[in-house]
Amino acid sequence: MDGPSAQSNNMSGSLAFPPARYARNSRLVAYLTVAYLLLVGYASLYPFSDWRIPGYEAARFLFAGWPPYIVASDVVVNIVAYFPLGLLLTLFWMGYVPRLRAMVLAVGTGVLLSLAIEFAQACVPTRISSNLDVLTNSIGALWGAAAAYAWGQRWLLSGELRRLRERHFQGGARTDLAFLLLFLWLLTQFNADILLFGNGDLRHIFKLNSGLRYSAEVYLLLEAGITAINFVGIACLVGTITRSFAATAVAVTVIMLSALAFKTIAAMALFIPGDPGLWLTPGSALGLVAGVMVWPALAQSKPVNLMRAATLCFVVGFLLVNFAPANPYLIAALRILQRGHLLPFNAMIGLLSSWWPALVLLYCLFSLMTNPAARITRLVDVADPKEHMP
Repeated sequence: MDGPSAQSNNMSGSLAFPPARYARNSRLVAYLTVAYLLLVGYASLYPFSDWRIPGYEAARFLFAGWPPYIVASDVVVNIVAYFPLGLLLTLFWMGYVPRLRAMVLAVGTGVLLSLAIEFAQACVPTRISSNLDVLTNSIGALWGAAAAYAWGQRWLLSGELRRLRERHFQGGARTDLAFLLLFLWLLTQFNADILLFGNGDLRHIFKLNSGLRYSAEVYLLLEAGITAINFVGIACLVGTITRSFAATAVAVTVIMLSALAFKTIAAMALFIPGDPGLWLTPGSALGLVAGVMVWPALAQSKPVNLMRAATLCFVVGFLLVNFAPANPYLIAALRILQRGHLLPFNAMIGLLSSWWPALVLLYCLFSLMTNPAARITRLVDVADPKEHMP
């Protein structure tokens, strides 16, 4: 009869991996769930203007017939938007209740959220409540919950991805927050009206206008600088949470290739004509090459120095974005950014793109202020300033 020691040896083996009996709570899943709920709510209720009090007919859409016309792309967008929500909610609840109950709770939450949003849209004149939206959103939540039920416990919460994370990445809530910021950064790559990696444009919010004029050569260097500096900043941020240079190199490669793939999808959907390589300008290409060449020189630094380098890169990148002139080619080529069923999605991505540098700078500054290594460095500098003089 197998005892506890035999079971422990079996679980620690490299080949056999029995199904975990209980799922593990995950802070990262909780962070992603909250962030995704906020993004869905913002996209569903945009543009948040001209609110009104609906009459008794606010609930009529539930019992009305199907819409006279059904747009296939709208159906796909609704399902795809709620698939991650059902997945994340199920993973979240699996940390507290059995899998089947977690799946039921996730689907129920998705349906209630969709109903609440459709009722709230009755207060926004530019939005139309629809029972078809509720149905397609519910289908997306159900499919996501089913995926989490089938594979979430073994591959995500208590299985292979958890082992991969523990082997190659640092533990703790700080790493979870870094993962969240990197996930949000990838989402910003769907913003088609910015330069490559050029987040943080606040000129349209604060009416910033430097009044500077640049030649074509200087503009090319500005565009290359924005791309290169943000490339290095992301790579340094990844380096602060990995356990080895090899893990950093693989993670940076995956993140950058994913970012370029998302940028390509945005170019295909939002530009005239649908040119997948329209974002690849001479400036962005030069910036990518420069980033790939500069980053290895910093990659072997201590985590605290990598965090300082990332902070500096994001600050400089933010300043360059707001001092660079608007790209006339992007403005002329935009196709459906300001109209159509992608308007709420683009508004959500635009908001996220504008404020992502502020979020990551808060994270970097908090990490530096609470990092013991950074405090020790500052104490040494104060105790023996001559030691650091040339």
